[in-house]
Amino acid sequence: MIYKKNSYVTGSMCDSKLKLSILAADEIVENAVTEHMGDLGIDGIVAMEKYKAMWLIAKNSFLFYRRPTWRFISKYSAVKLILDTIVEGADGEKFLHARTELAAIDLEGGRIRKAETVGFTPDMAHPSEEEGPEFTRFPKTGTEAVDSINVRSTSLDYCYHTNNIEYVRFMLNTYDIEFFKTHDPVSLEIHYGGQSFSGEKLDIEKMETEDGDLFRIVRDGSEITSCRLSWKEA
Repeated sequence: MIYKKNSYVTGSMCDSKLKLSILAADEIVENAVTEHMGDLGIDGIVAMEKYKAMWLIAKNSFLFYRRPTWRFISKYSAVKLILDTIVEGADGEKFLHARTELAAIDLEGGRIRKAETVGFTPDMAHPSEEEGPEFTRFPKTGTEAVDSINVRSTSLDYCYHTNNIEYVRFMLNTYDIEFFKTHDPVSLEIHYGGQSFSGEKLDIEKMETEDGDLFRIVRDGSEITSCRLSWKEA
């Protein structure tokens, strides 16, 4: 099944260059995934109320081809359970391709559930695979602490966990405005390995590599989230 939607790039979705921001791109992808799952009748609310489970985003990987500007008409679509979200211009030019891996978690036991126990059926899958970003492994050592934050209530989602997009915001806040003026994103890959809650202190660790900046978000020494952000000079 393919879900499609047309929309504008609004002012609130733009960064200081009046281009689609990384956070807005992440929101588009997560909204597309959520709306697609809703069309299939297996979104988070259904999973909680009917199957006593919830869908968690385990991984997200983005490739940025070109970022649309304010008021640009775009469309996006999501495909499959491992969902591919593609953002295109009205003329078909590709701006962004993201791949999202979902996992169903049992609300009572906390164990991973098979997708078919949460309403998914094989006929929901798109018949052909999309070529797109792949998931990679990140090193577990070498990063150094660059910042720390306390999770606030406005950073939580409907399950009272820190919203996925907030982790991206935490990492982006380690850059200054001059960096954003002179660089554009090339790719973003993020792995969600745990959850955090209101009031908790999180440490942001960072390391520069040839493939981009590697981040680890750590609570009491244990990794919750890891990410690689790659940039090019604007």
